[in-house]
Amino acid sequence: MDRLIKGFIVTLFGIATTVLTAFGLVYLELRYDCAIYGFVYGFVLPFGAFLSGLVAASGYFFGSRLLSYLPKRSMLVIMMVVSGANFFFIYWLKYCYLTVDGEPVRNFMTYPAYLAFALTHTNFKPDQFSDSFTLGWAGYGYGVLLILGFAFGGWCIYNLVRSRPYCEECGIYLKKMGKQTRYFVRREQLVDSVAAFKALTGRGEFLKAVNEHAGTGTNRADDSTGYCSVVDVKECKRCGKQWFELIPKQRVNKSWNEIRELKVSTFSTERVQALEEMTWAG
Repeated sequence: MDRLIKGFIVTLFGIATTVLTAFGLVYLELRYDCAIYGFVYGFVLPFGAFLSGLVAASGYFFGSRLLSYLPKRSMLVIMMVVSGANFFFIYWLKYCYLTVDGEPVRNFMTYPAYLAFALTHTNFKPDQFSDSFTLGWAGYGYGVLLILGFAFGGWCIYNLVRSRPYCEECGIYLKKMGKQTRYFVRREQLVDSVAAFKALTGRGEFLKAVNEHAGTGTNRADDSTGYCSVVDVKECKRCGKQWFELIPKQRVNKSWNEIRELKVSTFSTERVQALEEMTWAG
């Protein structure tokens, strides 16, 4: 399938989920007085709009994965414009369905007038201990925050899709071959393991890099374990090209956070057949 056609179909996927999300958000607001998209933390972070933007833009992710389409910068512009425009679509839906004393709002007010009225008369409550107040002219700033929140959700979905290993020659996403995790007590042990892996893959010794990684640290975490490294190997099912990635992590409380500056990723120069026969447990 031509790349232009794939991009068009992926765009339709994104627009479809954007429209469905808008209808769902408006239904929740009008039916249960729950404006999820309108939650702004500290009048600074449009958390509700961001989450709504993620859901709305999910169609781009699923469409790209389904059609093995890797979006370019032009798609990012489309995603952010459509995501941001969802703000206006949501208010337009409310404009169409709202009634006052049984009379539709659209019968006695234009959409621009309704939008201005809705924003300037938005009630805002900073926290659960404070009284709510009407925003007035600050409502326009509130609207801009929501638009940015929706657009940021689209931006995140774009980067999520772009982060997946992709074979440019074959035009498909790589499939997982296996994953290997090793745990360490000290950061120095982790750094040594990363350095060895980077050196071996740099010389094209990919199988040796994976095997030596399997011999470092331990295969189980305990209370003394503060670090781990994850080797993730993927393969193009058409040409056989393989992708090797080592992701170092540090344990913070109960979660494992990536150490981005130590991350290593590279394509293999030739297919390593023996990897298919490996046992990836641990």
